[in-house]
Amino acid sequence: MTFAAFLILVGRIVLGLFFVIAGIRNFLRYAERSTPETNYGWKLPAPVTALGFASQLVGGLSVVFGILAPWGAALLILFLIGATVLFHNPLVFKGEARQPHIYFLLVNCALAGYCLMVIGTAL
Repeated sequence: MTFAAFLILVGRIVLGLFFVIAGIRNFLRYAERSTPETNYGWKLPAPVTALGFASQLVGGLSVVFGILAPWGAALLILFLIGATVLFHNPLVFKGEARQPHIYFLLVNCALAGYCLMVIGTAL
């Protein structure tokens, strides 16, 4: 294994573990997180929220273990798009309330970019 391949492997594991840990934490707090209110004032149905948490867990495990990693990374990108649109849309807020959502938008874009790198290295 080359040093470059080793670094890619470590990065993929770190990225995947980020989502695995987030998915586990969300499922452990499912009772309080099962019907979150979106930025638009309506609640997501509990099964939709569970599907999002499962996407984090399954996509993260796929990326960590390299089993269908491009598909796992694509699943994570879909999760990130949904989470950003529903919970971190800075266009819905004004003033200081907008600041944390700009930050989360940028974080989610960076994570999606790394997921694209995982897909790209598999091609």
